[in-house]
Amino acid sequence: MAKHYIEREIKLKIKDPQILISKLISLKAKKLGVGFQRTTRMDTETMDLEKKGIFLRVRSGSKNIVTLKKKLRENADVFERQEIETEVKDVNKLADIFHGLGFTKRLILEKYRVEYEYNGVTISLDELPFGFYIELEGDSKKIFEVAKKLNLDTKDKITVTYWDIFEDYKKETGTKGESILFPRAYKSVLLK
Repeated sequence: MAKHYIEREIKLKIKDPQILISKLISLKAKKLGVGFQRTTRMDTETMDLEKKGIFLRVRSGSKNIVTLKKKLRENADVFERQEIETEVKDVNKLADIFHGLGFTKRLILEKYRVEYEYNGVTISLDELPFGFYIELEGDSKKIFEVAKKLNLDTKDKITVTYWDIFEDYKKETGTKGESILFPRAYKSVLLK
């Protein structure tokens, strides 16, 4: 199998993304994009991919992509997965193709994202229906250097997916449902 990108990241829950945006601007971080993303996670009805540590998704947003991620190993410092990703023309048709191949379970995740790059680290500020988060992705050492530069305390770092965070949120709040969706009339705070 050919070598593919190894994704290394941490997440942190944040209170005010605008403070971080101001800090990124002051650091002259390069803005990569802004927008709404809708991810359709595909699996079998019995979640066989998840059981194997595999994540298959199609996502629309600034670009349409298909991604296959595979958990490599447990790593307490960063969340680490092999990632194979490419742009596609039509995510809905691709989701239908995956459905025809037996991946009939569809879980939806919606988020608003502002993305920057600084010192070789991709910095994503995410607004989800259950809160604001920052994702730092890149070389493990640089992730923690950038976090320090942004005055972020990494002792509470999160090294799991938004799906895992959502499961914890549901337990804490009694929320039901499988998909992570905003209410219909929702207005993004992040994109103001």
